[in-house]
Amino acid sequence: MTISRIICCLALTAMLAGCSDGRSKTAAVPRPTAYPRVADPGTRYVTVDSLPVNLSVNAAATVSHPRPRWLDVSYPDLHVTLHISLTPTSAGEIESVIANRSERIALNVADVSSTGETSLESDGFSAVIITSPETRSTPLQFLAHDGDSWVISGAAFFSDVTPEASIDSLAPIVSIIERDLIHTLSNLTHK
Repeated sequence: MTISRIICCLALTAMLAGCSDGRSKTAAVPRPTAYPRVADPGTRYVTVDSLPVNLSVNAAATVSHPRPRWLDVSYPDLHVTLHISLTPTSAGEIESVIANRSERIALNVADVSSTGETSLESDGFSAVIITSPETRSTPLQFLAHDGDSWVISGAAFFSDVTPEASIDSLAPIVSIIERDLIHTLSNLTHK
């Protein structure tokens, strides 16, 4: 009879020890919302050799040329592709090319209430990055030009995003891509 009491006491002690009083920092607690853990690809950059300008991209990204003067910079682990176009132009037509690209950006942003702009200057190039997290599939767009012969524009396309996706859950990825865009556009130069 005492052995059965000892076993009961041990079982009851084990069950009570498994309960937490809510003050434990190591206890597993269900969270109401899960946010993705994003692996940062790092900050090592390489120059894309096959372009008429010096453009550096993240070394962890893959680069492809779907058409002449087009560049796709893909981040497979983040499910993001930067679609970049390089448009040669002349001093007489550069304003109309910039206006066309600006209109495209405005159409992508649509009626989003919160947008941000980051202006950058590099050796001979002026650039702007438009951030609009509410657009979800294209939260980052950019436009750069040298005022004379080149207009470089593009957008970051998030392939796995649904309209219901939380802006907060995309924020770490947007931050990584924006950091890389700032580096790319700040170091943009003529060959």
